[in-house]
Amino acid sequence: LPPAAPAADPVLDGHLANWQTTLGRASNFSAKFDLTRTEAVFKKERKYAGGVLCMKPNLARLSIGSVTDKNDFEAYICNGKTLFEYNWGAKTITEIPLAAGQGDNLMLDFLGGMTADAAKKRFKISLFNPTDPNYVYLDIKPTLDKDKQEFEHMRFALYGAKVPPQMYMVKPNGDAELWKFSDQAVDVPGVTEKFFQYEEPKDKGWVRKKATPPPAAGPVAPPTGGLVRPSK
Repeated sequence: LPPAAPAADPVLDGHLANWQTTLGRASNFSAKFDLTRTEAVFKKERKYAGGVLCMKPNLARLSIGSVTDKNDFEAYICNGKTLFEYNWGAKTITEIPLAAGQGDNLMLDFLGGMTADAAKKRFKISLFNPTDPNYVYLDIKPTLDKDKQEFEHMRFALYGAKVPPQMYMVKPNGDAELWKFSDQAVDVPGVTEKFFQYEEPKDKGWVRKKATPPPAAGPVAPPTGGLVRPSK
């Protein structure tokens, strides 16, 4: 017999429903963030800052730049059919085609308004420290193989039904990422599909290539503002 379904948690279901309502009715979402990446072995920390802009159904931009090294910079543009991955250190643009109907991207799914039912079917979700009066903490663990390749454990710290101001993720190799969001906005005026088209970097020497076969979906979501950072 299949394992029994976990008992329903009305408090958790209520938070998920509010979150679904908040993001589900929005046509787009933007935010800035600070990101800290910590290596598992040496505990070395690297600090980044960036921005994310998402538009339904599966359009996105993301930029992540080191606060100390201008060459440690990455960006992503997803036009719904192709994900373009920009690597400033290697000066490469990797073109990753998406399968028909694919919208399988962790960050996009969470920030883009994944339904409560879809979230509960895809992940094991529970409340952490449910008595905290200021935050709602969601503990999230993967159940699908594709998600287990991307993360081992994730925790969202929510302000009520709003989008996550913080996200902590542990990768399968033990590396950790802490995302702290700010300046969140929904239904930003003037956002159209033209914001999510391929951009050619302004400086020379870039190599554009295609990824074959398409890799498994990752936790990237593509920045408000321009993509290309100045070369000097």
